[in-house]
Amino acid sequence: AQATRIAPPTGWPSKRRVPRRACARRVAAGWMFDSVGWNVFRLAGDFLHFGGMILGLVTIWGARSVEGFSRKTQVLYQVVYVTRYLDIFVETQGMYLMFFKVSFNLMTAGMLFAFSRLHASHDPNLDSCNLVALVLPTAAVAYVFSAGNGLREELWAYSEFLEPFALVPQYIVCYRAVRMRPVTVLYVLAIGGYRTLYVFNWIYKRYKWHAAYHDYISWFGGTVECILFFDFVVRISQNREVIGAIGASPLGRILLHMDNSAGRLSEKIEMQTIGRRLPFGLSGNGLEDDERVKRQWDVSDKLVEEEGCQLLTLCENDGPL
Repeated sequence: AQATRIAPPTGWPSKRRVPRRACARRVAAGWMFDSVGWNVFRLAGDFLHFGGMILGLVTIWGARSVEGFSRKTQVLYQVVYVTRYLDIFVETQGMYLMFFKVSFNLMTAGMLFAFSRLHASHDPNLDSCNLVALVLPTAAVAYVFSAGNGLREELWAYSEFLEPFALVPQYIVCYRAVRMRPVTVLYVLAIGGYRTLYVFNWIYKRYKWHAAYHDYISWFGGTVECILFFDFVVRISQNREVIGAIGASPLGRILLHMDNSAGRLSEKIEMQTIGRRLPFGLSGNGLEDDERVKRQWDVSDKLVEEEGCQLLTLCENDGPL
């Protein structure tokens, strides 16, 4: 029997459901290069994302400093891109998709390399997010919703569940920082804002293709990511200082509280099981880290007080002018 070729997406029947991977294969083959699949929201989102990553690289290497940036956010994004774009090795890719998939991986690797070279300007006390508390639960949820679909599909689902939380360490750095550069805020707005454009892209495709198009895992992850992002945007809009502390919104304070609680719980479990903390701050800050920071602040305050006393003594010795 002669094989029947499936019509392009614009002609899909309204009741035909097409798996996400089938959509991806047709994208790679050029099936969806039309005004619906490649709408203005999708294209704008891709280039905003790309521009934000370029901005981050130029800022860090230009200033030779990673101040205000989160290493853990870059680690999470690297995991997201590696697990999501495995199809470049087994499926035919158009030049557009290949360019962005390779670029996102290479630029994130470049950010991590910058952190290794400029580590002296990185403050681990600000970058305190508990990665274990993000990586393990999302892996379990991804397995539950994609088990049995093959390793590549399971890893793709994992990347979709993990991405909404990839910016959480960066939000925590922004909320904790005493001084935040405007360019860092612009970086966060670009990296988080692209997902908002993707939400409009999904809505538009659903409107045009009806039930033939569905991607529930991406929709869920995008919704969570947009909630966190819009909360950050609202907090930024309320900050009247160009440079300075951003502070935390109500949702941001919840994130900080959860971050502190997760770090202390991890510290307790690790000390009771392996007798030490996990390396590289993977499980966040605990009570010992808080005490160390407090001692550093006490020393700094003492030095400032001594310098003030010395200046006052000099002024008294000099007498009136």
